[in-house]
Amino acid sequence: MVVAAVGLVSAVTACDATPEAAPTGSTVSAPTEPQVSTSPGEFPVPPLRLPSVAPGAACPVTESKPWANPDQAPRVIGSGPLYPIASYFPDNALPLRDRNQDGSYTVKARWLAAGYTGPVLVRVGRIDGPGSASMQFSYLGESRDDGHHAVLTNPDTDLPATTTVSGPGCYAYQVDGTSFSYTVVFRAAPA
Repeated sequence: MVVAAVGLVSAVTACDATPEAAPTGSTVSAPTEPQVSTSPGEFPVPPLRLPSVAPGAACPVTESKPWANPDQAPRVIGSGPLYPIASYFPDNALPLRDRNQDGSYTVKARWLAAGYTGPVLVRVGRIDGPGSASMQFSYLGESRDDGHHAVLTNPDTDLPATTTVSGPGCYAYQVDGTSFSYTVVFRAAPA
């Protein structure tokens, strides 16, 4: 019994012991597999790949589609899992009403997330000529990586947001997450 107790104490002591430093001149091999971040907000930022449209050409807007839950929204735009709600884009256009002091327009545009948790990055740009654009979720995330970054923790999220554009034209959102990247093309036009 004394032998078993001594053996147990020796085993516990060995587990708690600080490992010895590697001898001078020895090498420690690096792991062969890449290290993956376990932080829920980190993912590699994909390159921005917005389509382009010749000045004066028709804007190839992304068509809306019916939404499964009409109590949330009758129609959405894009392939998802994040969708701008189509009713904020009547006639496939973001309605420009009141100008900001700098000459730009800021318009409310609600989004829905369905079946996805994790980081998202939404970037937006004008694709038919010079101009600027941005978007942000109203209560979630931060400006980062030339867009708006947020971490969705609920697989079904209602996302109030605003989109700011420099003026009428053809624009595109690029929506990136850990398992998707897609664009949503829309017009901005006077209301």
